[in-house]
Amino acid sequence: MTNIIEKCIALTSFLLIMSFVFLWTLPAAKADEMIDEIRDLKKRIEQLEKQLAKQGSKIQEQESKISARDHESEEIKKIKNAIGNLEFSIGATSVVQGTINNDKNQRNALGMDNKGDDADAAYSVDIEITSKIGASGMALLYLEAGEGDGLNGEAGGFTGVNADATGDDADVQVSELWYEHNFYNGVLTATVGKMDVTRWFDANEAANDECAQFLSDQFVNNIAVDFPDYSYGARVSWYPNDFFEINAGYLEADGDFEDLFDDNFYITEAVLKPKLGSLRGNYRFYAWRNSGEHKKLRAPWRTDKTGEGVGASIDQQLSEHITVFCRFGQQSDDVYEIRRAWSFGLQIAGGLWDREDDMLGIAFGAAETSGAYREVIRDDGLGTTPAESRFEAYYRYRINEHLAISPDVQWVDGLSGASNADAMAVLGVRAQLDF
Repeated sequence: MTNIIEKCIALTSFLLIMSFVFLWTLPAAKADEMIDEIRDLKKRIEQLEKQLAKQGSKIQEQESKISARDHESEEIKKIKNAIGNLEFSIGATSVVQGTINNDKNQRNALGMDNKGDDADAAYSVDIEITSKIGASGMALLYLEAGEGDGLNGEAGGFTGVNADATGDDADVQVSELWYEHNFYNGVLTATVGKMDVTRWFDANEAANDECAQFLSDQFVNNIAVDFPDYSYGARVSWYPNDFFEINAGYLEADGDFEDLFDDNFYITEAVLKPKLGSLRGNYRFYAWRNSGEHKKLRAPWRTDKTGEGVGASIDQQLSEHITVFCRFGQQSDDVYEIRRAWSFGLQIAGGLWDREDDMLGIAFGAAETSGAYREVIRDDGLGTTPAESRFEAYYRYRINEHLAISPDVQWVDGLSGASNADAMAVLGVRAQLDF
């Protein structure tokens, strides 16, 4: 555009010069007319030069804007690339539950709140952010918040009534923050940082998620394992083939980030993964030891005891829509109230009745009390029972891709191992919102 303007001005100047030369050869009258025309032409040229100057200024301004936009576009592209490397998962869960026939259990069972029949609510919010680090690494940040202890104080006992309840603190906490690296094309995986050990151990396809499956603690993880809560440590997994794996974990036992190598939790797990045609199964067997301070139940002044035990978690598909599961755990009799726990049940996918995203779950389990614990509660004047038993059934109704509603019913007998405790029911409903 600048070259065109320069050429126009040069051509106009040439015409003016030629016009003056031509005027010398004309008569006076004709010369006056030509002079007037030249003056008009000069004014037009001056106006044209001003317009061309303005146009040139606008062009420069536009070029500056385009350059700025290009720079902004590059910056936006960098931000998009950074954000595009992150994956977000956000979920919110709300649970409302009420008890039936629990009026007398605050007197007849140990450790129950003095409220009788009650209805409570609790909610939680989970935010999980993951990012790939290079070709073989991944980092995870897991944030958690919520309010309400639900009915755990009134009806939880040993086996728990709401595993999603976070307590009365609504503050956001960093529950997990770890880095994971794959070696030898994924044959070996190592993770280090603050973690939830149950993310990798005691897993189960049908009974492992309190936000979508069973609510009772007994059907989420093995209650006869002294798992540390969100603790610093490491785990290593070896996957030699598709049918077998070995997992090992080492974590701080008390979760306070102090004296990392004094009080620790160790666990080793072997997993068999057979396939019967298209039907999958997972058979997990593990042993663990918690070297943190534990009181001996019959000698509470003794705090030098350690806890240890063994367990198993099994799930097996029986058909495309039906999966059965069972768990078993046994731990130190003189340290823990529960010496043995077991559970079993099944999960039925809604595709069986043309509701592909729905789910039905039914489970029964028992927490067998230890001999030391029965002696303790007898000293408090309470009768004892061999076990606390819990039944649970839920139906997960998928409303849309983001929201699911789950009516839930539980029945409990032998609450906290007390023979005088009344059998009771817990009715509830859970709402799960995923983004």
